Amino acid sequence: REERGVRKAKIPFVIDVPPVILVPGIGGSIMVDPKTQLRVWIRLYEAEYYFKRFMWGIWNSTTKTLDPLKGQPRVEPLITGHGLDAIRNLDPSVHWPIYDYVSYFDSLITVLEYNGWVPGLNLFGAPWDWRQSVCWPPTLERLRETLLRAQRLSGGRKVKLVSHSMGALVIKCLVATYPDVAEQTIGSWVSLAAPWQGASAKIYTELLQGYNLGNIVLDPACAKGVSMVSPSVYELLPSGTFDWVDPPLINLRMGGTPFSFRPSGPQRYDIPMRNANVNYTVVLPDSGAVLAEGFNEDCWALSEQTRDRIRSVELPLGVRFYNVYGVNQTTPLMMDYGSVADWSELMTKEVRFFSGDGDGTVSTESAKSHGLTAAGELPVDATHMGMLMDKRVLNYVYDFLYERL
Repeated sequence: REERGVRKAKIPFVIDVPPVILVPGIGGSIMVDPKTQLRVWIRLYEAEYYFKRFMWGIWNSTTKTLDPLKGQPRVEPLITGHGLDAIRNLDPSVHWPIYDYVSYFDSLITVLEYNGWVPGLNLFGAPWDWRQSVCWPPTLERLRETLLRAQRLSGGRKVKLVSHSMGALVIKCLVATYPDVAEQTIGSWVSLAAPWQGASAKIYTELLQGYNLGNIVLDPACAKGVSMVSPSVYELLPSGTFDWVDPPLINLRMGGTPFSFRPSGPQRYDIPMRNANVNYTVVLPDSGAVLAEGFNEDCWALSEQTRDRIRSVELPLGVRFYNVYGVNQTTPLMMDYGSVADWSELMTKEVRFFSGDGDGTVSTESAKSHGLTAAGELPVDATHMGMLMDKRVLNYVYDFLYERL
């Protein structure tokens, strides 16, 4: 698409290009019933019906996994098209006029296909179950296998990774878990809009009032039913060990006393989340059973372990890393509830947001603080999702792949 900066020159034969793997972020993989291939995420039609029955789950404290509701299949990321079908267009049934809303990696994949990359030969996707931890073993094993396969099919060449958002944390988990494989297979990596130190104050909303991950037809309260038991959501909370200049805050006044909850210290943000959700329940579809689903201490502990695990990860020697982050977009940095009578009001009371710089989802401060040695950095005036269709970003990734940066 020329209007998005795509260089149209489709090659009718295989040319020598490096192997590429695209790693999506949270909410960025189509989820299906693997037996029937029924798409349950994302869908704009009957979204709530399918979301409750297939995406909601029961937390398994033994395996640290979100299991399906009784009688329902374990949904998985779509793996057809060499992993690309799951991340290209998140609702293939939707076209104009809201194509841009669901087209995820489509623009980038189109760029690559028109310039010689071939799905299954040197172009792959790495979809994952984004409800689970970014360090969930099945996710890392699938990425490990994809890396090895891409390298093998390219005659031993090292792989170039392109990640969006939370996909960057999946890659850091891969490096921490399989350092030998990472050293053998990864040649370079460009990260787009990564929440290196957590998302902005918007993530607080997800565990207080619910957030639909941008699915405009899904009630945030319905989405909260999965957020409360999804380790990945807790892993998006701001880091408590990072030295914030502008920490994401939750401000409120209770009983005449002002409180300011932040990522670290005695008034940490988990306090209002824990207290507000003491009596939170969900009504299960079909059975009508009521399930208590308050602040999940297992998910919280697991998220802290994940942050500790990847905090000091270093890339293998020789891997060239590039970081692209959004600027000039209104990004929530503080929630202000004003006066509340009790904690439960935090789940329903209208809240004011005070904003700072970022991509609308991740603050610039977090998106720049990767702790890695970068060969290049690119601030771009684009939103968190719009970045994947931004002409400057597409050209930057294209130059990255051809080692012209």
